[in-house]
Amino acid sequence: RCLSFRCPLPSFERAAVLTARGRLWNGTFLEEYLAVTSVELIVHASVSVTSSIKNLVLKDAAIQIPVTIYLDPGAAVAGGVPWWVIVLAALAGGLVLALLVCVLWKLGFFRRARAVPPPAVPQYHAVKIPREER
Repeated sequence: RCLSFRCPLPSFERAAVLTARGRLWNGTFLEEYLAVTSVELIVHASVSVTSSIKNLVLKDAAIQIPVTIYLDPGAAVAGGVPWWVIVLAALAGGLVLALLVCVLWKLGFFRRARAVPPPAVPQYHAVKIPREER
């Protein structure tokens, strides 16, 4: 896939060096070039300058660079996670969940809030006060 770069060079002396770097990720290599062990890329680069200077001369304005990329056999293993790791992780998760529920149970988190009975009203007995006779 080709990309175009535009770089303004406001002022430069007699020479300018342009450097472009690129990366081919292992995932891209494995997805697009799975059946091969190496890929050769041919990089085409050209430089053009838009300027008001009439006597501007570009040396090596176009170039081709071959780049060979070799697959790393150790990184090419695209196997999944072993089944025992998945089972072990599920069991560990269940154990952590059970411990959390047990602790919350002991702390009373799951207790239902019950209606509090009204406080007992003290029973006052009427006391007869004898009248004094006059």
